[in-house]
Amino acid sequence: MAEAQVQAEVAATGGEPGRRFASDEFFYLLQRVDRLDEKLTARIDMVDARIDVADQKLTARIDGVNARIDRLDEKLTSELREVQRGLNGTLRWTIGLAVACFGVMAGVLAVLIALMGKL
Repeated sequence: MAEAQVQAEVAATGGEPGRRFASDEFFYLLQRVDRLDEKLTARIDMVDARIDVADQKLTARIDGVNARIDRLDEKLTSELREVQRGLNGTLRWTIGLAVACFGVMAGVLAVLIALMGKL
């Protein structure tokens, strides 16, 4: 470290070389550490701000995806209800047809039994 650089730092900070408990070089290094700390803090703040922006973007995308999922869920639920209604109608029609067929068969059997009894 050049003595002139140390003296310039001390003069720039308004310090007075002379009666101190520590040397001028120590104060120079302390000031360098302080400046580096400020730079590091500024960079950390900048990265933190970028993380916040990324977090907001991701949150917005996730909310959008959740909204799409909710819309699809509602659509699928309503379509499933329509299919279920259609199946219920078809099932009722099929049951009705089966009952009618059994009724006709029972009637035919009754007529055949009646005819067999007259013979």
